[in-house]
Amino acid sequence: MRRKQVRLRKERLARRYRRVLDRARASPRLLFVERAAVRAPVAAEVARDGPGGRVTGFWWGTDFYRVEQVVETRREYDAVYYRVVTDRGCYDLRRYRRMDRWTLRPSVGWELVAELEAIEVSRPF
Repeated sequence: MRRKQVRLRKERLARRYRRVLDRARASPRLLFVERAAVRAPVAAEVARDGPGGRVTGFWWGTDFYRVEQVVETRREYDAVYYRVVTDRGCYDLRRYRRMDRWTLRPSVGWELVAELEAIEVSRPF
């Protein structure tokens, strides 16, 4: 690559990193403490904005929990874990793929893994 192209690329990355850092400084830090371990099936509602979609809410029994923010996403071999802040509290959700025994077709299942307590921590960078 040419020097000019390298310099422009570095400047673009520096601007992007500066925006991300400013956004992180403005948002409060949350400390999550697990209140209860739960393994309950839920029905999640997903908005199909992009290829993966994003969780907008879930049904736990007859109650609907609207997701206000997805704080963290963790991918593992067999599942994707979402740490979400809802209008009724904070929870860990698990999205996994399950196979139908007879047709061997994969489908997506959702599970509530834990109830969390969120504590706001203010500290300077």
